[in-house]
Amino acid sequence: MDDALIIVGAGHAGGRAALTLREEGYAGRLILIGDEPHLPYERPPLSKGVLQGTADLAGCSLFDNARLAELGIEHSANNLVSRLDPQHQRLQLADGQWLPYAGLLLATGGRARRLPWEAPNIVYLRTHDEALALRGALRPGTRLVIVGGGFIGLEVAASARSLGCEVTVLEAGPRLAGRVLPPVISAALLDLHRRQGVDVRLNVVLETINADAVLLVDGERLACDLVVVGIGMQPNLELAAAAGLDVGQGIRVDAYLRTSAPYVYAAGDVCEFRLGGLYQRQETWRNAEAQGRHAALNMLGRELPFEAIPGFWSDQFDWGVQTVGVMTPLMVSRPLPDGGLLLFYLDADRRLQGACGWAMGSRAAKDIKLCERLITAAIPLSEASLADPDLSLKHLLRGRYAPISGVPIPVGHANRAGPP
Repeated sequence: MDDALIIVGAGHAGGRAALTLREEGYAGRLILIGDEPHLPYERPPLSKGVLQGTADLAGCSLFDNARLAELGIEHSANNLVSRLDPQHQRLQLADGQWLPYAGLLLATGGRARRLPWEAPNIVYLRTHDEALALRGALRPGTRLVIVGGGFIGLEVAASARSLGCEVTVLEAGPRLAGRVLPPVISAALLDLHRRQGVDVRLNVVLETINADAVLLVDGERLACDLVVVGIGMQPNLELAAAAGLDVGQGIRVDAYLRTSAPYVYAAGDVCEFRLGGLYQRQETWRNAEAQGRHAALNMLGRELPFEAIPGFWSDQFDWGVQTVGVMTPLMVSRPLPDGGLLLFYLDADRRLQGACGWAMGSRAAKDIKLCERLITAAIPLSEASLADPDLSLKHLLRGRYAPISGVPIPVGHANRAGPP
């Protein structure tokens, strides 16, 4: 078939897929359809560098117009796909035009979850244009209320405090980032924000939001100039669902990122894939990068199962949190300098399954990279060795401190705790 390869969704995953297709030698027609006016860009800087004025769109973009032309990618900006017809391998644009495809990647991402109230001071942060609009409102003395104590809300809080704003964070749960962080890291994050002057409220229930205040169910009124809502993302799966594709909390795929429709793949925030036997989505830079590239390879006929190890990072003031792999009930902790912490998660055979680092700047990054290699190596490890800050993880990787068969594994330094 001479029809094009089409990517619906010009975000990070879609842009990475387009680049990979060309890098891997695909010379046919390649169409990238996006609902924003911009070329594909990375989203992590939106809540940090863009808000603080230290990053711009050019620095976030995967490629510029010159590179786009050089690669021969047709970029259809500010466009929507209204219908997908997988039976006839075609899709319809909002203007009524039908486009046939030989292969299709759905990288439609998502949109910010919204509150049930509308007010002129309520803003959401998902796109570059929204970040620029918010940046213009963050002035010294601005009274900012952030709804949601996840990473987006907390990164906005840190950026706003650096700009001199008065910041209050409202979290409905009992701890910060409770879905993805262990309690000890959540507690460290809470302490950091409070020390930086952020008024963090936990177990909060909203009554309503009006033009100049947030009202809580306990009767408290929080006067504010602006309300930033960061309560998660709603995946854009309506197009796939209407076309009869298998969907759950996202567009479901098999081990090769193929959807239930022939020649149709999915990647990025909208993609629901199996990890540890369970369907889940990963709303991270790392996942968008890996799946965008992987889907492109399989669109070219590589037939490669997607087996990337999950992970994410977040910058909070001068500190950083970084994870890799998955959490398990058996946790071992290792202290890091300046009050930092490295957590290891083991399976029943004492093989590393995941790790979480909390440290100043990027001090935990090297350890997390070594942990990823330990996960891949599947070496049985001594809990006492993991807990000892004087033992190099490189030595563990070489197997020098792996337990010997028949010798009891020391557990005196292990912290046994369930996943968050």
